[in-house]
Amino acid sequence: MKAAAISFKTPAKVNLGLHILGKREDGFHELETLLQMVKLFDDIRIECIPSGLELVCDQPDIPQDEGNLVIKAAKILQTKFPDRCKGARIHLNKNIPHGAGLGGGSGNAAGVLLGLNFLWDLKLKRKDLVLIASELGSDVPFFLFSPCAIGRGRGEVLESVESSIRFCILMAYPGFTVSTAMVYGNLKLKLTKRENNISILKNFLLQSEYAQMGASWFNDLEPIVFKQYPWLSEIKKEMLTLGAKGALLSGSGSTVFGIFDNPEIAKNAYTQLDRDGLTLFLAESVASLSELYPEEILR
Repeated sequence: MKAAAISFKTPAKVNLGLHILGKREDGFHELETLLQMVKLFDDIRIECIPSGLELVCDQPDIPQDEGNLVIKAAKILQTKFPDRCKGARIHLNKNIPHGAGLGGGSGNAAGVLLGLNFLWDLKLKRKDLVLIASELGSDVPFFLFSPCAIGRGRGEVLESVESSIRFCILMAYPGFTVSTAMVYGNLKLKLTKRENNISILKNFLLQSEYAQMGASWFNDLEPIVFKQYPWLSEIKKEMLTLGAKGALLSGSGSTVFGIFDNPEIAKNAYTQLDRDGLTLFLAESVASLSELYPEEILR
């Protein structure tokens, strides 16, 4: 008998480097980025119901209609497969800050695609779900693909980075969001040309050369955000002083994160950075999708 409900976790992500290559004809920006899933999770439970879609979230400020990627993900499946889809009640408990550059909403949407594919017995292959995910947003396909990957195009053209390496990630969320439109609107592409590239960062990661990777880190959006919010630059400097092998703004912000190869140094940095106005998360990198999802929905 087919399951009537399923529960799983969806992770956050950080950008271990972000290079903007230029403006595309579709209005988006061409980019290269190294994406890494992190063990900071939202919790999702999906129940089958006869018809309709319901989203129940523990945070009232999170949209619970089509303004939420979770509902968009369910609706896109219903639109593509109207004769095979039923209804669903989705319970979402948020731990990942909304609008923090950590991809929480994208991860939620990807998880719902996986969960509903299983509950509604759609029998879609993962590659099919990745294509559907690309219609929802640039980061959504990544959360169906691999715990670590290079993203190109808008971020949806993915190359898996096969790594079982684990390291600590300390994330500092300042309690506010940064306007992505503002950041890209102030981007001066002529300033983003550089010798470093994402492949170099990938090689440092695969060799566990965290200090070299941290020294080579770049995020072309970071100078714009730091100019607007100098406090974030100070957090980055403090993380490095406290022993991070590298520190960077994730995506267009507002979270600043550092990586540590020593858990005790990471815990000490957490303690030293703990203050009013700053929410800290200390987590480990994800090495396998099986750490997130039940085996039956990954088949």
